[in-house]
Amino acid sequence: MTLSPRANEVPELIRRLGSRRQAAVDAARARLAIVGARAVEALIDAIEGDNARMRAHAMPLLALIQDPRGREPLIAMLLDTDAKMREIAARCLARFPGRESLAGLERLLRAESRIEVKVAAVEALVEQAVSGHEPALRPTLHILLDPAEDVRLRQSALALLPALKPAARRELLKRLRQDGNPEMAARASELSEAVPQEDRAGLRQLLADLAATEYATWNDAVRRLAARGAPTLEPLVEEMRRRSHDPEYCTRAGMVLRALGPQRARAVSEALETVEEPLALQVLVEVIGAFGQHRMIHGLKSLIDRIAASPSPDGNGMDPMQRVRAKAHLELARIGSRVAVEDLRQALRDRDRRIEIEMVAAVEKIGNLEEVFDLLRAYRYEDRFMKERIADVIRVIFKRERIRRTHPNFSALSPESRRVLDSVLTPAAMRKAARRPRARK
Repeated sequence: MTLSPRANEVPELIRRLGSRRQAAVDAARARLAIVGARAVEALIDAIEGDNARMRAHAMPLLALIQDPRGREPLIAMLLDTDAKMREIAARCLARFPGRESLAGLERLLRAESRIEVKVAAVEALVEQAVSGHEPALRPTLHILLDPAEDVRLRQSALALLPALKPAARRELLKRLRQDGNPEMAARASELSEAVPQEDRAGLRQLLADLAATEYATWNDAVRRLAARGAPTLEPLVEEMRRRSHDPEYCTRAGMVLRALGPQRARAVSEALETVEEPLALQVLVEVIGAFGQHRMIHGLKSLIDRIAASPSPDGNGMDPMQRVRAKAHLELARIGSRVAVEDLRQALRDRDRRIEIEMVAAVEKIGNLEEVFDLLRAYRYEDRFMKERIADVIRVIFKRERIRRTHPNFSALSPESRRVLDSVLTPAAMRKAARRPRARK
């Protein structure tokens, strides 16, 4: 796909989401997933517009990017007059675990009359619970165990099983095998007796099912692939590479990899050395971070070095590997590591590549006085949203490191950087920042 100049690329990609040509839509979705946070405001405008096709494609992209600005617009879409839009919005909120999303989904379940929308809400609660958001367990278990609930909702809630500890899972299935609804009892018996299948044909089918549009199909594929253990990993990564244009498939593959557990961290780290596709690399970096093994996370520095050494973009400012680099920096920062801080500082200074929000989030966690100077330089060239985030980070660093604006090092600031620093640290700016919801990174 030929890229437009920096200022025009995102609006053009958004426009293509409304195309009737699936190839054009797929290419736009893949590119917007890589662009990430810089496309969020335009995506929000799209879902608030009147083009149904564009709205239907824009909402899942907000979910894939997972920028906190997307949360409230998706919650608002739960009230849309179009049932299909409410259904899509409910599914998308699966990627925004938190109190506000949970409350919105519970309200939808109480008020909604269309069963397909209610099923989507239950499936979103399940995904939140499986991802580790424990408050989503309570309403999901209530639906699963309530004999008065629609059996379709209860069967959707069965996908909760991977989130439970083995003992709790066995106890729940035992209880459900005695359920008064024969469909629930039969499904519980099937799940109790299920054993991993080793045949290669079955594996190929499960990898294909992971791309299904039906939630029940792809969610079952996630569970069955994870149950196969180590033999799943290599073919799954290869399929991610083959489908690297499909952000949703890569995200689902990441769910399988996380479900395989930290004991597979070394194999996932080794896969980083062979994968070149940006979307697949993003997922692998996130999975390594989710495993939480410091040794493997420290290994992300070699990936950062590899990306930093690659050629600069051709002038449009959108380097597809830059977000991979940024995510790797953020995972290192989450464990407090400054092992790659020189590259992080270089990224802040690089005028040829756009700064990703994850890089700013990484500086927030590990930055000190040295990084403040780089942030002040970057502030001068960024857009409004990124200026706000950079200003927030400067304030956080000043407070954490107990830096005074009269520090002698600031005497070397240019007049313009000095003006930026003073504006960021005014009492009014500090009060405004304290009231603004913080990004959850």
